[in-house]
Amino acid sequence: MKKTVLIFGASSFVGSNLAMMLKDDYRVVGTYFRTPIEIPGVTCYPCDILKKEYVTSLTALFKPDFTIYAIGMSSLTDCKLNPEMADALNTTGAVNACTASERHGSKFIYISSGYVLGGEDQLYKEGDTPFPNSTYGNSLSSTEFWIQRSCLNYLILRTCPLYGHGYGPKHPNWFETIQSALVQNRPLPTDDSVITGFMDIVILAKILKAFLESKVTNRLFQISSRDYMTRYKFARLVAKIFKKDENLIQRMTLPFPIELSSSKIGPNSTAATYMFKLDTMNAEGFLGVVMPTIEESLQLTFKRML
Repeated sequence: MKKTVLIFGASSFVGSNLAMMLKDDYRVVGTYFRTPIEIPGVTCYPCDILKKEYVTSLTALFKPDFTIYAIGMSSLTDCKLNPEMADALNTTGAVNACTASERHGSKFIYISSGYVLGGEDQLYKEGDTPFPNSTYGNSLSSTEFWIQRSCLNYLILRTCPLYGHGYGPKHPNWFETIQSALVQNRPLPTDDSVITGFMDIVILAKILKAFLESKVTNRLFQISSRDYMTRYKFARLVAKIFKKDENLIQRMTLPFPIELSSSKIGPNSTAATYMFKLDTMNAEGFLGVVMPTIEESLQLTFKRML
């Protein structure tokens, strides 16, 4: 009999892709808020993650072996403009789902981000103390801390920015925006001031499946490409691999939505100062794999989309 995976936020970019990748090996149940989604082989229900009683009832109904939290406000700018909503979706909702998961014996899996870290020029390890410099990072860092102190059966995957195609009927994500501009021969201004890794969401899904099969628990693993670059360089690499005009990608510098009260970097920092480099040695050692470079990840993306 297949084990059950409950995905809170199956209509999100991350949630929809994880549902697609897991549905053949697991019984997958998903939730959505205002945006219904249809994924073949996946049963989806409406759910307001901020209604604790409903979250608990839904978890009790399906008794999942694994509960994945794929809800959240992931735009750094949107989080700074609406910190209350960022806290509600990135923290309160996760606590509700984690509490219900714990009560019903389900392993709770939280997808976090390298933006919980401080943006300095160093290779961050899992054990380094987070000093987030954004509202987004603060909300995720608080949730990581709460899970590690309160949950008895969890897995936290702290990832670099993920890219790919979503399955929900939402606005195009950033990768889809790049592809659209390249296909339409339309110039696309792209930020060249923040350095991160980049990884295809399908690779993360395969890594997650390996973790589920390993029965690992109460660990935080960092997942990222082996190398790092800005969005500008990433977009140009997309153009190169997909055989489009690289010159359509135009360099620009966007102001980082920094929270000076929590940042160790001053307000007058120059371009390419913010660096979120994740050490993935523990995940690689545990799974016996080598994380791909950004180019290797994009080559896999290109082959899959042919």
